[in-house]
Amino acid sequence: MKKKITLIGLLLLLFLGILLSLKVGTTSFSWAALSRILQGGGTSAENLVLYDFRLPRLLIALLAGSGLSLAGYVFQTITHNDLADPGILGINAGAGLTVLLYLGFFASGQTSWLLPLVACTGSLFAAFLVYLCGQQFRRLLPNRLLLAGVAVNAGLSALTLIATLKVARDNYTFVTSWLAGTIWGATWQYVGLLLPWLLILVPVLFSQGRTLELLNLGDETAIGLGVALRKKQFFLLLCGVCLAAVSVAVAGSISFIGLIAPHIARTLQPKRNNTTLAFTMLMGALLLTYGDLLGRILLPQGELAAGIVVALVGAPYFIYQLLKTS
Repeated sequence: MKKKITLIGLLLLLFLGILLSLKVGTTSFSWAALSRILQGGGTSAENLVLYDFRLPRLLIALLAGSGLSLAGYVFQTITHNDLADPGILGINAGAGLTVLLYLGFFASGQTSWLLPLVACTGSLFAAFLVYLCGQQFRRLLPNRLLLAGVAVNAGLSALTLIATLKVARDNYTFVTSWLAGTIWGATWQYVGLLLPWLLILVPVLFSQGRTLELLNLGDETAIGLGVALRKKQFFLLLCGVCLAAVSVAVAGSISFIGLIAPHIARTLQPKRNNTTLAFTMLMGALLLTYGDLLGRILLPQGELAAGIVVALVGAPYFIYQLLKTS
């Protein structure tokens, strides 16, 4: 009963965030005007703002938040480390570097279906480096993996900053806003790029819910219960990397959602099963939706990047978890 009440509360909170995201912006709508537009009575200008600008941006926030949170859950399960996160492990930095190089030097200015693949290439490269450095005697060591992730993240972030100096001046503003975590791909084209990946990868992860449950018990226990450990770890890592990569490619360099969302979900649903996965998705969507919403209203003029808002919450939480586990 308590779980159902919590779920209903979170869904209502998400529904409120969706309505506020559609209502608030440079041009704010009254509740009456928003209702009228949604019922088909809006002017051409109102329809343009709502359906061409705000609705795609909202969907990107919902989808990317869900993807990043699920990726964080997978990484924390595989590494048995509650501090694992796509941003901290260098996955975001790898995607960011290749996306920057692609958009800054090779893309023709048109939206390309190659963008998620480019991001996945960078993330897989970063994940390979972290995975390689995080092993000892063919076993993943949680603390070693975290340190390797921090080192890879720092190195790739430095390369990204160097690359920003070489991009054309017209692209520099875009690059800096992307690095800050601005939801930049706010068009239906980018929704179309992100959605198919989640439609494939999310059901795959839910189909692996039993394996994730067993991995949470520890590597030795999982092996004893018949899990092909290295094969499953590699497969789940690949799914998590792809989820994080495509989310970052479209939503910008956003960290800490993959850290915070699984923790909150496990607090609300301690038994780690597919219900926890669903709560994790919901929390990720909530965090990024409200992060983007607060970024629009906190400053009297202009906007604050959603990644900065999330980091203001995530950084203290990361320090708290670090002190808690030390």
